[in-house]
Amino acid sequence: MTKRYVFSEMYCDNCKYGLDDVEHDDQSDESLSVYEAANIWASNGKDEDYTFGYSEAELEAALGS
Repeated sequence: MTKRYVFSEMYCDNCKYGLDDVEHDDQSDESLSVYEAANIWASNGKDEDYTFGYSEAELEAALGS
């Protein structure tokens, strides 16, 4: 048995039982709108660590509207 991340559940190395689809790892029921992300990004000095998957152009456009 293995863990993918410290906070993840265990899964089997051989049959991969317990391992969710890789496509859904980055998705959750809680997501930020581009406007929320732009506000957080701007309040953190436009640090690239706070882009939340949006491009800087998308964030700039959201701030301008």
